[in-house]
Amino acid sequence: MVWSDPDVQKLAQEFVCCTEEVDILFPRNEWLIKHLKNDPAVKLFRDTYGKQVPREHWDPSPTKTKQGVYAMMPDGTYLSARFVGTRKDQVIDLLNEALTTWREQVKERGLKPKPVPQTAALQEWESQKKKDLGLLLQMHCRDLPREGANKTGHGRVVGEQGNTTWLEFSKTEALTFVPDGEEWQAVSSEARDKLFRKGLKDIVYGQSPDWKPADIQSGSLKVRRQNNLSKGINVVIELAGEFHLQDGSHSYRGKISGRVLWLTDRKKITRFEAVAIGARQGSTTFNFRKGDEAAAPLGVSFFLGE
Repeated sequence: MVWSDPDVQKLAQEFVCCTEEVDILFPRNEWLIKHLKNDPAVKLFRDTYGKQVPREHWDPSPTKTKQGVYAMMPDGTYLSARFVGTRKDQVIDLLNEALTTWREQVKERGLKPKPVPQTAALQEWESQKKKDLGLLLQMHCRDLPREGANKTGHGRVVGEQGNTTWLEFSKTEALTFVPDGEEWQAVSSEARDKLFRKGLKDIVYGQSPDWKPADIQSGSLKVRRQNNLSKGINVVIELAGEFHLQDGSHSYRGKISGRVLWLTDRKKITRFEAVAIGARQGSTTFNFRKGDEAAAPLGVSFFLGE
């Protein structure tokens, strides 16, 4: 994900970063428009900030989405904007523009801003999630090297862009990754389908909806203990599988392999490393694959470490 990029993170430290559903800030259906007409956030984003955004980053039509990345002062003064800004270069430009305008405003108005608090919010969230869930896997999606080409069909450098998100499993679902012995044992269909439908997606450049149950053309996911590698309370588990996901617009087909560490005294998975490698093809509405729909290798990794 672009926001985890070190260069972006360095600039982002100068801002108070937050996220919100855009249709709450700029309601488009009649029910939301009626119920949020006096909402302070709507007045700030739509009525104050929105009137200052350049046309190329803000479609004035009340029916068009305003999804994007925006920078403003606390009073709604415009600093910068990128409509549907998803690439690193777009976000870097936005943050630099915003910082330049902000510093000009500070000098012009004689402001005395306080330092932006540097908190560990993500780490605290992650720690709490790990306590509540059976598994919280960090998921990373990236294009893999292509034979005879270092650029994608739409002109990007292969492997330069990546995207990160999370995949959650309940405590019951997590236990299905812990087999009884050295014989292969199938992971539950619930856990397998969750990993396939929510995890094996092409989100390198944007976002993509979860696969539907009917999109799983075939697939398996199995585990077995590796007693020759296990010691004491540490049980090493091998994971393997294959998948074929396809709908009317795109597909992903390949194999998955990995290793899991189970601590018998804590009855908990403390490490999970797996990678899916295969060929993706086609595109979805917002995954920005237009021009690069031809079959090409894609990798998705899943990681948990304590």
